[in-house]
Amino acid sequence: MSDTPPAPPVGDALPPPKGSPAPLGFAQLLPILVMIALMMAGNGLVAPVLSLYALQFGVSGALVGMMITIFGIGRLFANLPAGILSERYGRRLFMCLGPAVLAVGGLGAALASDFTMLLVWRFVQGIGSGIYMTVSGTVLLQVARPGQRGRVMALYQGALLLGAGIGPAIGGFLAEHFGFAAPFWAVTIAALGSLGVALVQFKEPPPAPRPPPLEGEQRKPDGVVSLLTNVPYVLLCVVTFGVFFTRTGSNWVLIPLAGHEGFGLSVDIIGVALTVAALANFLMLPIVGPAIDSFGSRPITIASTILTGVALVLVALGSSPAIFWIAIIILGIGAGFSGPSVGAALAEAMPPHLLGPGMGLQRMIGDVAFVIGPIVTGYLSDAPGIGNSGGLIANAVLMIAAGAVFAFGSRAKAARNDG
Repeated sequence: MSDTPPAPPVGDALPPPKGSPAPLGFAQLLPILVMIALMMAGNGLVAPVLSLYALQFGVSGALVGMMITIFGIGRLFANLPAGILSERYGRRLFMCLGPAVLAVGGLGAALASDFTMLLVWRFVQGIGSGIYMTVSGTVLLQVARPGQRGRVMALYQGALLLGAGIGPAIGGFLAEHFGFAAPFWAVTIAALGSLGVALVQFKEPPPAPRPPPLEGEQRKPDGVVSLLTNVPYVLLCVVTFGVFFTRTGSNWVLIPLAGHEGFGLSVDIIGVALTVAALANFLMLPIVGPAIDSFGSRPITIASTILTGVALVLVALGSSPAIFWIAIIILGIGAGFSGPSVGAALAEAMPPHLLGPGMGLQRMIGDVAFVIGPIVTGYLSDAPGIGNSGGLIANAVLMIAAGAVFAFGSRAKAARNDG
């Protein structure tokens, strides 16, 4: 009989580190995913009618745009406080509070008697959405253990896309048959449904332990201040800024303009193109999740920025509709890479006890880009000598530069740690 000790298990057979969460089953994920789909469907319900509903109050076209901007500002104000407070008072409270606030905002918008009140209630809806999206993402990162995060974040993005995809169709049907206020009533119902799932099914995850200070070690800043000195986290926030800026600046403003003016496409075909991009995004998710868990989040994040930049350059410089369609598909694939990989990378970069503040700050930075993206790209589009093509190339440079900064910065940080 040999005295040699048995070899340790390898690969997936390795036991989880002490104190790490147990493997996450789909039954545990399902309530969270249902809530996310309901909340995103609620946001999408009003997309087809926002402008038309606002025009009923006799306002100018410039003020109609405030309907979208004010929602983003509401999210911007809610993200960081929601992340910090959920770390202190628990996730369940805020998983319930977000849908409740959104329901109140939907009800107020449906009953609004003038445009000012409509803007106020849209701001309230943005607050509810910001609370919920920050805390739900934090919960998923908190309960998914390493080796599982890519697939969990892919499911998260799938629920987002599913809700966002079905919402506009239902909202348009309701508005056509029951009036422009009907989608806001539906928002209230969807948010209350999400609140009901949270109250009945959602259980508070165990709090993450704080690492004990080493003997003789100087006290370091904690909370948001420490996140701002965390190089990998800051680099991921740079990527997030680029993703959100491009999403609203290019996808919502410049690509439709370039498709119509540069490629001669009709409005309905441009709408189909954006749907194709969303479909390519969705179809990538079963591939991206396992790829992140197998190869790591870093290379997938870098690939997403490169693909997005290449797609925008093709739209800017292409001359045939075939090039436009190829670019749209590449854009969807890049977006499919981006969401899950950045989410998984954030979980690796942040200390477990700072997941809430970290997600809140990251989403706040993303929403800053979400709000200013259309404004900046609109000015670029109107500027002499720049136009739609120049604006798209500027967005492509932003994305590729963000990816390059993340690639070299995270590599240098890893090399210093190894040293």
